[in-house]
Amino acid sequence: MDKRAGHRQRAAKAHEERRARVQEALATQGLSALLCAHGANVLMLSGYASVIGAAVAIATADGKLVLVVPEDELKMARDSWADDIFFFQAATLNAMHTGRAALRSALAKALDACLPEARHGGARIGMEFARAHLPASYASQLVYGAMLDQLIEEIAPACMPVPADTLLAQLRMRPTAAELERIRASCAIAAAAFHEGAARLVAGASEREAAQHFSEAYVRAVDRHADVTRADAFFYCMSGPNAAHAHAAFQQSTARRLLRGETILIHCNSHADGYWTDLSRTYVLGQPDARLARMQEAIMAARRAALAAIRPGVAAGAIDRAARAVLDEAGFGADFKHPTGHGVGFIAIDHEEPPQLHPHSHEPLLPGMVFNVEPGIYIGGLGGMRDCNMVAVTEDGHELLSPFQLEHHAWSIE
Repeated sequence: MDKRAGHRQRAAKAHEERRARVQEALATQGLSALLCAHGANVLMLSGYASVIGAAVAIATADGKLVLVVPEDELKMARDSWADDIFFFQAATLNAMHTGRAALRSALAKALDACLPEARHGGARIGMEFARAHLPASYASQLVYGAMLDQLIEEIAPACMPVPADTLLAQLRMRPTAAELERIRASCAIAAAAFHEGAARLVAGASEREAAQHFSEAYVRAVDRHADVTRADAFFYCMSGPNAAHAHAAFQQSTARRLLRGETILIHCNSHADGYWTDLSRTYVLGQPDARLARMQEAIMAARRAALAAIRPGVAAGAIDRAARAVLDEAGFGADFKHPTGHGVGFIAIDHEEPPQLHPHSHEPLLPGMVFNVEPGIYIGGLGGMRDCNMVAVTEDGHELLSPFQLEHHAWSIE
């Protein structure tokens, strides 16, 4: 089976469960449709991972799904489960026109096809209004912002755009069975890259060189997954004192050289066909000294405590408290400087993506939720350690989606 045939087969399977969930959500909120352009929401609604952020998905209360995409993306968009696809030319040599005008025409045709009442009587359409973390699927990302709202007002002035950001986040929070399988595949590819990349860690290499080894290993791992069409990864290496800053809002590899006996924190955000991971492992070249060994044991114990607490009905904050209590008891409580986790899958990193594993979160965990669990210790001047895994809530506990390099022997590189 070729890649495109595999995509179509998965799309047919995934569509029915996702469509039913979207229809139920729209009925509950009294909405006629959802109209989205953020990549995570387009993927969730249609199964299509937008390349540059220019695609628009419209899902209606009666189950229709329409995509509006740039002509360049039309071939890839056909692997989605859209009932119909409309395209536009963002630029042409035949005439000078704006991308706005091209999108307006295609969007009007799409609304006529799937939601005629929007143009001839009005409808309540859920749209994106709030701030958002958009996964970087390409070097440049288009963000329509308020322009979509303005276009809807022009095309269908009787329509009522309604903020639907909370509803969309709730829909993303629990992947369907088929979507979860794609997240598993994404984790498996990253795991292979971690195994190969760790084996290439050597003293004297720069952080940038080390991160590049993991990235190259990721490419080779993707090539072994014939059913993946598009994939990419961001790997970062922070070593020694630099790793103490790995709790920051972004990660950075530098020219610093790796040394034996210090922490080497490798962070990864990767995606396979738009489904993201958030993973970290920490290594030591040689055997760790007594202090680093205590940090290793505390991190692993915190992970075990967090995972043991995961089950339906438990408050998300309880998972954070389980991990934090272990680190407190080990004397590292003040060095755990961020919440224990957040939703991952359609999104790479957004600490506000539900469920939030924050000490003050009362949100109950539900079967099917996917998130990361990332206990960490960060000590200025010494280094940092983080063990970040992907987890899915099951009917009676959890499934670890990243079961690799979990014990001491995998963390020490001879």
